[in-house]
Amino acid sequence: MMPLYRRLSYYSELDDGDFVQLKSLRLQRQSAKRGEDIIVAGEPPSRAFVVEEGWAIRYQMLDDGRRQILNVLMPGDMFDLQVFVAAEADHSVMAVTDMQLSTAAPAEILAALHKSHSLSLALWWAAVQEEAILRQQIVRNGRRTARERVVHFLLELHRRARIVEEGNQNGFHLPLTQTVIGDALGLSHIHVNRVLRRLTQDGYIKKDRAWIELIQPEKLISICDFDPSYLNLGAAMKRMRFADLQEDA
Repeated sequence: MMPLYRRLSYYSELDDGDFVQLKSLRLQRQSAKRGEDIIVAGEPPSRAFVVEEGWAIRYQMLDDGRRQILNVLMPGDMFDLQVFVAAEADHSVMAVTDMQLSTAAPAEILAALHKSHSLSLALWWAAVQEEAILRQQIVRNGRRTARERVVHFLLELHRRARIVEEGNQNGFHLPLTQTVIGDALGLSHIHVNRVLRRLTQDGYIKKDRAWIELIQPEKLISICDFDPSYLNLGAAMKRMRFADLQEDA
């Protein structure tokens, strides 16, 4: 549960007792292969999931086979929380890399939250962040140009990846295909390829397999008017900048 604890610690001051509460959960380990559905729309979930390793996507399918990706799940993310109200899943979750997951019965998690105000507050903030990401997804796909969508998406993923040690100040691990990026942004993979190639040619990014380096981050921010405040990571990013300064020293 370390990825979950690390992520929640960015939203609330957690102590050793909170970590003990998380470690006391009776968890089951589960693996998922790349391309495997972990949650299937229409099925009632019985347990909540926490991503330990790997990335996944939350998505919905249209009757004609078109797919809309709603958001990306990284280490430390918890899903699917409709298990707490015994509701059927209205979406699916698929692994986009090989994954390691922890699962817990809802009663176990509720008991841990009942014993720790800090954990409850942190989980609430994590839910607020997820709602904010979904709101940005609506604005991004509804009003931004293709270039702005791709750049905004990359900047969002970079900031999220950094807090779960999937990236650093200059770049991040991006295990998403251009088809997946296109399905998230309402674009064809050909259009995504064209935008990424132009960003590379202009010297804004450098791509090396699954690693994206942000060469000119300030210019990228100006392209899409990126404001990261919706991610509620202000305190987290300050700690990271301090750690970066220590490493440079």
